[in-house]
Amino acid sequence: YLTIAGAANTSYLSRIEAAKVAELVDHIFIMAYDIHGPWDSYSDFNAPLYKPEEPSPQYKNSVYDGVKAYLSSGVSAKKLVLGMPLYGYIYQGVSSQSNGLFSRYSSAKSISYNTVRSSYLSNPAFASLRHANAQVPYLYGENTFITYEDPQSIAAKVSLAKSMGLAGI
Repeated sequence: YLTIAGAANTSYLSRIEAAKVAELVDHIFIMAYDIHGPWDSYSDFNAPLYKPEEPSPQYKNSVYDGVKAYLSSGVSAKKLVLGMPLYGYIYQGVSSQSNGLFSRYSSAKSISYNTVRSSYLSNPAFASLRHANAQVPYLYGENTFITYEDPQSIAAKVSLAKSMGLAGI
């Protein structure tokens, strides 16, 4: 098989001829992760299924928007495979406003799901939250914001891939 991995945003797609690329490859793996991360100025979700509705100080994008961008550029759903993160990001030094979401931070790095589960999910200092529109979980406590995936958010992404007729995940 000949495949490529491509970013899940219109900026990337505006620099390639996606429909022509799709003719040359068996599948395009949409990198529907790293939508936000330590390169941004504010804490945010790694892979929101849909854009949060509240105002954000930075760009907004989502897994859904990424898939729609490929489809709108002429790529068949049967060529698309949805990539998903099996990790998250931990932002430290965030404000308590909005439980650390869209906050400036002092440090950030990737974090494995095993570390989220073993060190944070059962830690009473951290509130376990879920963003209704983005359909992703997050944790807040001790001036720390953690964006990650759980079985429910992965299932929502699988459901989206199925409903849009994608080749897989």
